[in-house]
Amino acid sequence: MIEPALAGYFGRKEGLPFDGLLEAMDYSLMAGGKRLRPMLVLEFCRVCGGDVAAALPAACAVEMLHTYSLIHDDLP
Repeated sequence: MIEPALAGYFGRKEGLPFDGLLEAMDYSLMAGGKRLRPMLVLEFCRVCGGDVAAALPAACAVEMLHTYSLIHDDLP
């Protein structure tokens, strides 16, 4: 559920002025992992009786922020 949602944010890269940047972002975000943070967001939503599909963008945002923090940590 999380992987396809994340992939949907970087669907079309051709012909865009920053396609190299989008490709790098896609590479970093889709590198894999346990996706524990977004799963926790979705699980808390489910436990609280919320709509998991409505919480999916928030779960993806949490994963994107985590990926950003990993990239930022590697900068000199």
